[in-house]
Amino acid sequence: MRILATISLFALSLSLSAQQFGGNPPSLKWQQINTDTVRVIFPKGMTPQGERVANIVHYLNRYTRTSIGPLERKVNMVLQNQTMQSNGYVQLGPFRSEFYLTPSPSSLDLGSLNWIEQLSVHEYRHVLQNMNFRQGLSKVFSILGGQLGQAAITNIAVPNWFWEGDAVVMETALTPQGRGRLPGFFDGFRGLSLAGKQYAYMKIRNGSYVDYVPDHYPLGYLMATYGRTHYGQTFWKDVTTDAVRFRGLFYPMSHSLKKRTGKNVTGFYHAMLAEYQPLWNNYAARPDTTPAVAMLPVAKPVTNYKYVYSAGDNEWIVLKNAWNKVPGIYQLNAAGEEHLLVRPGIVYDDFFSYRNGRIVWAAARFDARWGWKDFSVIRIWDNATGRTKTISPRGKFFSPDISANGQQVIAVATTPAMQYHLQLINAQTGTIEKELPNPENWYYTYPRFASNDQAVISAVRNTKGEMALVQQSLTTGESTVLTPFSFTVIGTPAVSGDTVYFTSGYKDVNNVYAITLADKKTYEVTDRGNSALHMAIDAQKDSLIFSEFTIKGYKLYHAALNTSSWKEVPASGDGRSAWLQPHFKEGGDILDVVPHDSLPVKKYRQLTHPFNFHSWVPSFNDPDYGISLIGENILSTTSTSIGYTYNRNEGYSDIAAGFTFGGWFPVLSVGADYAINRNGLDQNRQRVYWNEATAHVGISVPLNFSGGLYSRSLSVGSNYNIRHRYLDSKYKGNDLQFLSNTLIFSNQRMKATQNIFTHFGQYLAVQYNTSVNGLYAEQLYARLDQYLPGLWQNHNLVLQAAYQQRDKSFNYSFSDNFVYARGYNTPFYTRIYKLGANYHLPLAYPDWGFAQILYFNRIRANLFYDYSMANYAPQNINTRYTSAGTELYFDTRIGNALPFTFGVRFSHLFDQDPVDNAQNRVDFIIPIQQLFNY
Repeated sequence: MRILATISLFALSLSLSAQQFGGNPPSLKWQQINTDTVRVIFPKGMTPQGERVANIVHYLNRYTRTSIGPLERKVNMVLQNQTMQSNGYVQLGPFRSEFYLTPSPSSLDLGSLNWIEQLSVHEYRHVLQNMNFRQGLSKVFSILGGQLGQAAITNIAVPNWFWEGDAVVMETALTPQGRGRLPGFFDGFRGLSLAGKQYAYMKIRNGSYVDYVPDHYPLGYLMATYGRTHYGQTFWKDVTTDAVRFRGLFYPMSHSLKKRTGKNVTGFYHAMLAEYQPLWNNYAARPDTTPAVAMLPVAKPVTNYKYVYSAGDNEWIVLKNAWNKVPGIYQLNAAGEEHLLVRPGIVYDDFFSYRNGRIVWAAARFDARWGWKDFSVIRIWDNATGRTKTISPRGKFFSPDISANGQQVIAVATTPAMQYHLQLINAQTGTIEKELPNPENWYYTYPRFASNDQAVISAVRNTKGEMALVQQSLTTGESTVLTPFSFTVIGTPAVSGDTVYFTSGYKDVNNVYAITLADKKTYEVTDRGNSALHMAIDAQKDSLIFSEFTIKGYKLYHAALNTSSWKEVPASGDGRSAWLQPHFKEGGDILDVVPHDSLPVKKYRQLTHPFNFHSWVPSFNDPDYGISLIGENILSTTSTSIGYTYNRNEGYSDIAAGFTFGGWFPVLSVGADYAINRNGLDQNRQRVYWNEATAHVGISVPLNFSGGLYSRSLSVGSNYNIRHRYLDSKYKGNDLQFLSNTLIFSNQRMKATQNIFTHFGQYLAVQYNTSVNGLYAEQLYARLDQYLPGLWQNHNLVLQAAYQQRDKSFNYSFSDNFVYARGYNTPFYTRIYKLGANYHLPLAYPDWGFAQILYFNRIRANLFYDYSMANYAPQNINTRYTSAGTELYFDTRIGNALPFTFGVRFSHLFDQDPVDNAQNRVDFIIPIQQLFNY
């Protein structure tokens, strides 16, 4: 029985990390506003945005600390303007925040506030949290392990729902909107309540592969608000202070809650639900709720039918996103039959538009080298040909709509300088026919051609974050405001004749409303218990089809379109209940109070603080165990490490230092290490011991060719190494100079939530090491994995082939990355190949855990067969290694926070292992390094 903790050198990760190393081109020039509180770093030309961030941060630092604590520390904030992502984060290691400056087009999800201002309020709250959580035992970990040591211990002490919930409280308390005032923010918990479900606290924390579970943002807001309401403004400051000091070594947050409220964290969660659920249930139970009929039976996997369009007599075009399938646009008929038309692929926003047999959407595109420089293109699918074509060059487009004749597309275009326009694009040539004037710099969301294609209707946000419906002439560019500007959010409009339908957060849920263009009167069309997202009109049948949130996904409902029963509502009113209009004692809306001071601006050089050591990080890649002091500069162009590693197999120690620069097109690296007590077998199979010193310089180019349905990456690199071995004089050639050349290619089709792996993909790794002077040594390694679908939707067949060959002189052994036939010890060879087949399948989704320690999301199996042949050239001996068996994997979360997969393997050896004659083997697969990769 063995325990394996190995992670392959070429392990593939398709996840997107918060930061991008070397993500910006060197042509981007940086500036800074540097004060005693914050350094705001931004691309040249964005001084107004940098000043606004600095002014808000100074105000927050001075006046909003009562509910979090007094501890101070300066922070770096980087404004990223080359990406189309809408996000922001704060991290330790190194301590910094990054803002991704393109606003999200969906106002129903994140709100309509000025994006720079919303990010400043929300993210600086995370900064204050990190400052004030450096206390007690957490401070000790910070001293011993650096910033990442503090991050690890404080994330154990304080659950993720508090970090985000507290920040959402602050964006709600200190602005005129915030997510705490958005009806759609609570759809998940409201939906569970209306369905009569109350999930256990551990399930809410850890999510599920089979059931919809709200994430930690609304959970955190509801918990934080409940605590403030019942126990005061400083309640959470006291609770988190206890937690990060570990007053109560086990479950410190729950221990503090128990001490202060009489309820542990589970009891506190259920008490919160007991307060809010009656509000949601009573609202939904009102007698005037709009009657509607579900169009489709409830699907077993969670399935979202989001945007819907009429396509003729009882025909509809919808976006379907099921948890077991890649999202696609389908044609749906009255009998519930579905026909796939096209899959949009990788997008920044999943909105699409349909008209007269044509589908249009904005597809994501990426710069090949620079991770923060991305784009979109406009794609059109035509029912007449069944083909899809790209009609625009790479730009920064959102939310396109197509004209009735298919000749023109209107789309939102953004710039890195945060300027926004509507562009009219020729659908045949891709040329921009017109850019509509936008003197107020409104942010357009989901523009739609009016019925005569001579005007555009769009929901817009002004610079304060207020929203209105606007009609803009395509001929003159003149804009007419249809509804008054307010902080009530507006969703996607739909135009039918003289009436514009739209979703809005006017009341406790997002409902469908309508405005008649002739008299600009606004009416309530639906009055439902949970939120509507999008709608379509069948004017011939006087019917409305709309997509409404349920815990089984967004579902399509059909309702009569009886205009005589519509209720007129004030266009500038607010019908939300008191719980959606909270009053926190934090000073109220600060955005009109924060000064607009001009601040000194200076150049910020790319190589500022290049080493910037911040943390000690352990590594557990069996057989190597080590610890390193690591550093990274604020712009993520340099990375430094100094560390010690112990190799368990050979018993040698290694001291190493390395530096990497990613600010140019090729990534450059340099380093040195000294290994003590290395050993191996010579050609006579005698063990030899030596020390060795190595220096290396390297170059690599990481490239991204993602697009359509596929994530594609290619990395090529070469390292030049000079190595001297301190070896007994009877062995020739103690000096070795060699090249290590590497190529890694990955092509992975998108996969659905429940899919274990992609249904089609390739992973290729090739490494060639060869001496160029002195001692002769050579090694070639190649590996290919082919991913294929299995017999059922969530099954996978993975085929593997690997080959490794080394020289026959045995003067030197390079690092060994070969994946051997499972169950066998490492064989002795000069040439080896392996063929493997794996069939992965899910067995169960337990959604069960214990003691807030370990939660089981999924149990899956892999049936495998390996065939390998090793050749030892000096004696021309071929040895076969074949095995088959089963691997059982457990996809879990540790401490309600860290994803962790471990497993057990049973291998039956058809050929006896030459090392120990074993015929069966049980291995425990415990990749400990996973815990240090988040």
